[in-house]
Amino acid sequence: MPPDENHSTESIPGFLPFRVPRRGRLFTHLSASLLAVLFVVGLQQFPLDHLNGFFGDLQFRLRLFPRPVSDIVLIAYDDRSAERYYGSTTFPAEEIANVFESLETEKPLAVAFLGAIDEDLYSAPEIQMIEESFQRVPKTLVGYTDDDSLNQLPLKPVLTTVAFYPGFVSRDTFSYGADSVSRRAMITLGGQPTLYAELARLYHNTETLFPINHAHRSAEGSALQVYINWQGPPGTYPTYTTEQVTRKQFKAGTFKNKIVLLGSKLSAHAKSDYISTPYARGAKTTSLLEGAAHSLGTLIRNDAVFRSPAWLNWLVNISVALLTVNIVLFFSPVVGILSVIAEVVVLFSLSWLALVLFQCWTDFAHPFLIACFGYYLVIPYRLVNEYRQRWHYQQKSELMAQLEQLKSNFLSLVSHDLKTPIARIQGNAELLLSNPSVQEGKDAKLVQAIINTAENLGQHVETILDLARIESAEIPLHRTSKDINATILEVIESRKALALEKQIEIRTSLEPLFAFKFDIRLMRRVLANLVENAIKYSPEGSIIELRSSEEQDWIRVSVVDQGNGIAPEEQERIFTKFYRGSDPATQKEKGTGLGLYLVKYFVELHNGFVELQSEQGKGSTFTVALPT
Repeated sequence: MPPDENHSTESIPGFLPFRVPRRGRLFTHLSASLLAVLFVVGLQQFPLDHLNGFFGDLQFRLRLFPRPVSDIVLIAYDDRSAERYYGSTTFPAEEIANVFESLETEKPLAVAFLGAIDEDLYSAPEIQMIEESFQRVPKTLVGYTDDDSLNQLPLKPVLTTVAFYPGFVSRDTFSYGADSVSRRAMITLGGQPTLYAELARLYHNTETLFPINHAHRSAEGSALQVYINWQGPPGTYPTYTTEQVTRKQFKAGTFKNKIVLLGSKLSAHAKSDYISTPYARGAKTTSLLEGAAHSLGTLIRNDAVFRSPAWLNWLVNISVALLTVNIVLFFSPVVGILSVIAEVVVLFSLSWLALVLFQCWTDFAHPFLIACFGYYLVIPYRLVNEYRQRWHYQQKSELMAQLEQLKSNFLSLVSHDLKTPIARIQGNAELLLSNPSVQEGKDAKLVQAIINTAENLGQHVETILDLARIESAEIPLHRTSKDINATILEVIESRKALALEKQIEIRTSLEPLFAFKFDIRLMRRVLANLVENAIKYSPEGSIIELRSSEEQDWIRVSVVDQGNGIAPEEQERIFTKFYRGSDPATQKEKGTGLGLYLVKYFVELHNGFVELQSEQGKGSTFTVALPT
């Protein structure tokens, strides 16, 4: 009966096929998928900014090559420069004047001083000196970076001829990752352009604020900002010290038509002069001055990083959830966990490529957690399904085991009960045939037919008994030393009458062999079965040849016929239990389908093997190999 639409046919090795309901599996799949989608919806309510920041920083660090903007140059007042001023922690006015004196001949495009200039730090004469120094370079700007002035312009600019702009490098102290990493560059603050927006305007020589891609902008309070597209790790922008500049230890033209960022990086001001970046979070690894260069470089190139849209995040998250469900439900545990790992690696690689190629910062934290926790979330559904199937298998196995035991008991009982009456029929028929009056009469052929039929029936009973013994593992080997050629000749003699009925000639090609130990009864059964099959499936008037030889430590006996041969797709199956070939000529001959199964089993019981060489239309060669 064909399987209906609500069931699928599966099988257990050694048992007949049985049906597992598909509706249960479909319900498990749908419920697990629904659970995964609900998990996505619930998890999406948590921003996971800290984890996203970690993965985003990792993707930046995996960039292969730094890509600085060549038109940005840094000059820093550092610890070594401060030593010349007896450990001064303030940028001395005299040092500022010396730097601008050296820059005057270089004619930079603009100079931006990052730091505080007020009456608390400098005296009136020093402020006057600084202002005069700034006038040496026409486009000199001041970017104030003190947090007290955040969100507003300085109330009292102390320099009347120089413009002040906000020069903050934002730190994510409270928002986003809350890990104090600098990730954003400000465009405007309180409606006023920042230092970096003004420098970008000067660089591109526009009358108004340099236009930044609206898709990349985001508002945070009164600030309009973009995510910094970091151009490389610390050191991407080499820094000249103020001492090198004042002593003119640089090549001519180094600062020509460049934007110069001037500031300090002092150990005494580590909290204000250094920042944490996606590349380095350690103390004093990246100066605020270099962070300003990356902010300015992002605005100049107009390649700010932008966050992936919400719809894309939802699509990716639901796709990952459904893919994870299918992996858990349809793959083995080992393959499943390897597939989930591969899924995460591929997803991270695509996220990294989106950042590198398109400046798109994708949400990787949610898909990562969905893949990892989703795997273990769906596992119980798989376990329930497997428990249901295992229970189904167990019930079927117990039933099949009972049926197998009943079958074995039945075969053993019937075979033993049949053996005796068959032997009596054969014996009485042979006794009757020995009577001279019967031999001379017309009933001799009938009696001989009775003897042949009883003999065939006895062989079938013996075959069934052997099968019962095999399945109960009750076939011991009784090895006796004998020349196997003698056994071959005995089998040929016993099957001559069968061959004569089809006018088949049996030839031999037997090499002289030494005697070796084997079970004579079982090997006689093996050879008799092969010879009988050759006679059955060979055409009338053909030739069957039996060969024997010794090769190294093996005795090989071959039975060669001129029959129709065996199709390649059936050659592996003919040694299985109850199998009979699909060739119509094969189907005409009576048989149980157990002969070759027993041949293979008996030979392997001797630690040997059976080979088959056959080609359709050209006959078959069965070779039995036994160890000496």
